[in-house]
Amino acid sequence: MKKAARISIGALFIVDGIGAFLSPTEYPRRLQAGAPMIDDMLDYFSERPELTRRIATAEIAIGLWLVLW
Repeated sequence: MKKAARISIGALFIVDGIGAFLSPTEYPRRLQAGAPMIDDMLDYFSERPELTRRIATAEIAIGLWLVLW
């Protein structure tokens, strides 16, 4: 993977993770696009803020690894 692409993807992971970490109930609802399966999954995460924050923390860690690697 080229360095610029890896850094860009890592930055997206970090930003998305921070959004989900700071607002674990509202952020998944803002991502809903209309596809029933995706909306159901996002509802599941918005109803479980602790799980959303744990996944967001992992997402931030992966993003940092991609950017700094």
